[in-house]
Order: sequence, then structure tokens, then C-alpha cells
Amino acid sequence: MDIKQENIERIQTRIDMIRQESRALSYRIERMTEQRKALSQEKSRLKDRLEAVNSIPTTELIEGTKEALANLSIRG
Repeated sequence: MDIKQENIERIQTRIDMIRQESRALSYRIERMTEQRKALSQEKSRLKDRLEAVNSIPTTELIEGTKEALANLSIRG
């Protein structure tokens, strides 16, 4: 095999490796984008819960806690 053919094969091999790496990166980007979306949704749900808890008057929270404690039973 001559030098020109060896260079061509080396370059083609490198191009194939770059394509494979590019595919892998695209997959990871897609997966991370989905994870980021899920985290954003979870953050939004938690913010909504926090807002709901903050809107409950303190006296209701105290009464709810007292009622929950009164109904608490220890299982053995």
C-alpha cells in the first residue's frame, strides 16, 4: 500500500471516529436537555407548593399540627 492510500484510510478512519463521537454527544445533549426539563418542572412544582404553604395562615398550620399529633399512633 502506498503512502497516499494509507493517508486516505487514516483520514477516513478519523472522520468515522468524529461521526461516532458527534452521535454520542448528540445523544447526551438530548438526554441532558430532558433532565433539565424535568428539573425545571420539579422546581416549578416545589415553588407552587411553597407558595401554597406560605398562603396558609399560621394558626391553621398550628391547629393542623396539633390535630395530626393527636391522631398519631405508635405501631409496634
